Amino acid sequence: MNGVAALVGVAWLTLRSRVSGFAGAIVALALGVGYSGAAVSLLATASALPPGTPAPLRRAVQESGSLLVMLAVIGAFATIFVVAGTFAFTVAQRRRELAVLRAVGATPGQVRGLVMAEAWLAAVMASVIGTVLAFPLTAGVTAALRGQGLLPAGFVSRVSPGALFGAFVLGVVIGVVAAASAARRASRVRPAEALRDAALAEPPIGRGRWIGGLAFLACGAGMLALVPVAPPDGRMPLTMFVSLPLVLGFALLAPAFAAWVGAAVATPLVRLTSATGMLARENVRQAVRRTASTAAPVLVTVGLTGSLLGGTALLGRAIAADAQRSWRSDLVVSGPGAAEVAAVPGVRVAVPVTAGEVEVSANRTERTVAALGVLPEGIGQVMNVSHVAGDLAGLRHGGVAADRRQAEGFGWRLGGPVRLALPRRGPAVLRLAAVFDGSPLGGPLLVPQDLLPGPVSVHVAVGPGGDPRAVAAAIERRSDRVRVTPTAETTAAAGKARQEGMRIGAVALTGFAVAYTLISVANTSAMAFGSRRSEFARLLRIGARRAQVLRMVLWESLCVAATGALLGVAVTALAVLGLREVLRGIGSAVPAALPWAETGAVVGACVAVVTLSSLVPAAVALRGRHDASSRR
Repeated sequence: MNGVAALVGVAWLTLRSRVSGFAGAIVALALGVGYSGAAVSLLATASALPPGTPAPLRRAVQESGSLLVMLAVIGAFATIFVVAGTFAFTVAQRRRELAVLRAVGATPGQVRGLVMAEAWLAAVMASVIGTVLAFPLTAGVTAALRGQGLLPAGFVSRVSPGALFGAFVLGVVIGVVAAASAARRASRVRPAEALRDAALAEPPIGRGRWIGGLAFLACGAGMLALVPVAPPDGRMPLTMFVSLPLVLGFALLAPAFAAWVGAAVATPLVRLTSATGMLARENVRQAVRRTASTAAPVLVTVGLTGSLLGGTALLGRAIAADAQRSWRSDLVVSGPGAAEVAAVPGVRVAVPVTAGEVEVSANRTERTVAALGVLPEGIGQVMNVSHVAGDLAGLRHGGVAADRRQAEGFGWRLGGPVRLALPRRGPAVLRLAAVFDGSPLGGPLLVPQDLLPGPVSVHVAVGPGGDPRAVAAAIERRSDRVRVTPTAETTAAAGKARQEGMRIGAVALTGFAVAYTLISVANTSAMAFGSRRSEFARLLRIGARRAQVLRMVLWESLCVAATGALLGVAVTALAVLGLREVLRGIGSAVPAALPWAETGAVVGACVAVVTLSSLVPAAVALRGRHDASSRR
């Protein structure tokens, strides 16, 4: 017991003496705990809505809760990365100090326990701060969602004590788990390393890191392959999260190639500058671990930004194009009197359609899926339904029809039961009367029209040789209460609205991730450059001027930031172009436009943060040396 108390006491002294080094991890973890408490509190408020709550309000709160859950996952990923990166770099910086402890008799277990005690204390401190932050964050998140129109004006969320407790425990667990790898690395420090000074120049990557990095890249590739076969409501989260394993895989493998990428970036400086450029290039090339540790947060920031925005934009365009391919009709008629258009000259077929949603119970889960209430007559002439198995006429006798991919995903069999929760009718068990091949990403579920309430739109197919514009004019002359629009225009408007919703979600996730990872960028850069006092002192002793050392630090920070940015762009290209090829393989070919403007803005922010957080500690260190020399 006394040994544990002594270990915790030493850890507390270390934490106090190195508070600037642990600041990034504490801030990131505190924000993560606070936001998790806010997100779960909003979800708890949603689940406690009274039974008579209007369906639109309940749906809005549930959708906002889903967005918050995705934000929480991104936040947890970024928090783990920041905390793990901070402790890994701290252990690398203290390698000589830990070797001295080993030389005076400390066992590997005691060294590992010291690092874990530091992580435990930092995690508890951050979690306490985070629980306090949960109160203003809950109010702020709710206000932001109301401002975006995602929640009604009168909705008020309340902080849940259970959510605070869970967020506190989660914060402590994340902090301790994230530091476990660094603690194991610290326990392997040998006593003889107390005689060495270049700890950061060691080979930085081992077999375990190679295996982990390649495994995460394989996981990302597998998630890409799942996008087209996932249920419609799962494609958006899957596309957003596919970047996480890819980014993590690149970050783990960064030490294998960050140094030579950085050296290649720095090579032009040798020609354009004096000796400062050459020194910057050699520092980037020789201090492999330091270069990789500083470039990795930039990689994560740029990679997450490009992958989230580029992937969701690509999926949004694919969904919009898929919706247009779902229909074969020429016109869509809505409004009172729309059902009477079948008698208009030039109309080959007019099929009434009701759009809505149903809850599907399958595979021990419940999902909300898009549904169309239709009549079987003429549906094949206005919708793309090919290779029909079964009989669409079963829609008149309590049957449903599903896209073949959708049926396979839910485990439905032709003629078997389909369990649904219908609007205003509650649970129902229908029969799968038919399956068909629809659009590449899979169409909506077709149900009997009388089971789906809502406004009816009539899809009109014009006869051979007919002019859709002339038929539209004839329909409008017949009744001034109807609205006639080309089907392509209607589906384009719906697709644009869906893309805008996806864009808002992606921007929210990206902004959240960038805010987190910029903390890591600043923290790691400040630690890397602020710990080089002895190196700067040696340069001053051999005749270098203070301005020259600062220029060297400037060139080096720019090269490291550029290295991380290039690797982040590589992650973006891999995620977005990989998703494009996956979609193309199932027949949904859409152009992929990388988000250059947003990625460029994030790169600029990273460069500014790295430069500022490197020059300021270096200037302080050099000023200290100058003041000491003046006193002597």
